Amino acid sequence: MICRSVVSAFGVVVLAGSFAAAQAPAGGQRAGGAPPAPMKNLQVLPKDMPQPQVVAIMRAFNFALGVECGHCHIWTKPGDPSNDMAADTKIEKTVARAMMVMTGEINAKVAASIKKPADQIARVECGTCHRGATIPVTPPTPPPPARGAAPAAPATPPAK
Repeated sequence: MICRSVVSAFGVVVLAGSFAAAQAPAGGQRAGGAPPAPMKNLQVLPKDMPQPQVVAIMRAFNFALGVECGHCHIWTKPGDPSNDMAADTKIEKTVARAMMVMTGEINAKVAASIKKPADQIARVECGTCHRGATIPVTPPTPPPPARGAAPAAPATPPAK
């Protein structure tokens, strides 16, 4: 079951990676032509995922939650030798991993239940709930109808 969860989570991050891939450096090369260093401590993403793809996924997370690298990682500024992206020091990183697995499981369960092609299924992603906020904001619950009042009419769906 865990393997299936990881595969499902991978589907989520591939989608996020394709969303942000245009921001990754072309060809995965650093200045001077040296290949990027291999990623360390990948636990939900595939361990052999190329650095530019991981960075693109992380940028998609930044956008979806309205955060910067230092939210989950030990990070001071670009190029600072004290940055430690692999460290598991911050609880936010553990939460992010759990959320990646959760969304992967939800997407796999929905896909299995409705038996539609993948391109016809709305997928749960970070932005589905977070919408640019670190903690998802839910709208307030409407007050209960007044005693003896007729129930409210259902909302009319938008015209297509």
